[in-house]
Amino acid sequence: MANNGGGFDVSLYLAVRAIRRGNRSTLLLTILIIALVVVLMNFLGMIIGGVVTLYNDQMIDYQYGHVIIEPKDKQTAIADADGLVKHLHRIPGVTGVSAHVSTGVTITNTKNGKFQSKSLLAFNPIDEQAVTKYQLVITDGDYLSKGDTDQILLGSLLAGNEDESQDKLPSLGGVKVGDRVEVAYSNGVIKSYRVKGIYESLGALIDSSAFITRNEMDSIMHTENTATEILVRGTSSEDAKALKYVIMEYGVEEKVKTWGEKGKGILGDAISSLNLINNIMTLVSLIVASVVVFIVTYINIINRKKQIGILKAIGIRKQIIVGSYLLQVLFQCTCGIVTGILMLNGIRFILTVNKVRFPMGYLTPEINFESLGVSIILLCLVSLISGYIPARQVTNEEILDAMRG
Repeated sequence: MANNGGGFDVSLYLAVRAIRRGNRSTLLLTILIIALVVVLMNFLGMIIGGVVTLYNDQMIDYQYGHVIIEPKDKQTAIADADGLVKHLHRIPGVTGVSAHVSTGVTITNTKNGKFQSKSLLAFNPIDEQAVTKYQLVITDGDYLSKGDTDQILLGSLLAGNEDESQDKLPSLGGVKVGDRVEVAYSNGVIKSYRVKGIYESLGALIDSSAFITRNEMDSIMHTENTATEILVRGTSSEDAKALKYVIMEYGVEEKVKTWGEKGKGILGDAISSLNLINNIMTLVSLIVASVVVFIVTYINIINRKKQIGILKAIGIRKQIIVGSYLLQVLFQCTCGIVTGILMLNGIRFILTVNKVRFPMGYLTPEINFESLGVSIILLCLVSLISGYIPARQVTNEEILDAMRG
């Protein structure tokens, strides 16, 4: 009989028998708690992943493209920008190039006298469409045309509202399409512009900007054949680093940076804080799971002390008995993990269909499967330890003590 009790098959048999004869309500409750632990360990990470993706997409689509080229050290502008743009178009992997010129201005709403000091940015509207997506987020009016000379494009936050209490940032106080604004340049030129369009990307920094055409900027600031930055679009964001090195290999001497290098510091602190909160939630969730498994296993074993004593009396080794309880814990964990993953995907589906609006846009949660895998391993490990301790403790008792209950 001792030989029959010396293998995995006996542990499995005892575990299956215990699960079938056990309290179903307790089993289901344990599985549900473990499932909720899986959700708690990964929910905030899912939101963080969505925030990071949303922020990265906005940086690429409206601020930096995939690669941004800046002036050399101690220089304020890129010389021979037109030649550099043509050169960049010939580089493999480049799908769009747009040269930008920016200058400090004061924009005044002539209707109410409100003004804002901003960096006015100029580009070729045709080139810009191949790099950024401003033309897709026009909420009122039209996008700029290459020949526009007295038209301006404003972000929704800069245009603002007539009621200041509705503004998220200082604004011009409710500028509409067709209104005129006055722009005072740093060289003393003051010119009136008709608001041709208003765009809204849902990014605070992005929607507080203003744009004119390159032809208009050149005529006022004499910035022909120069640029303060050049945006380059590649095939994908993942290939940005490779594209950067290809551009450098093609002899570009200016500073070349990827979108990630340019924007990593802006959101870094916020993500670090959120990750800290996520780690704390993970730790608390693991503690909850370990306590629940320990209590359930301990109560289960206490209720079966006589059975354990009988099993030991007929020659089944205590390692086999402990193994049967560990298999029960593993079964509970597996069912809980599967249920938790289903719940996570359900939450993700609901939040994808009914998108949550964040200050930077509509968020789509993203499950980080690497973090999910780590959390599952940790949960299983903690649960097995929590199940092993009471099982080992009781099976170490003398046979007569166990049979007395």
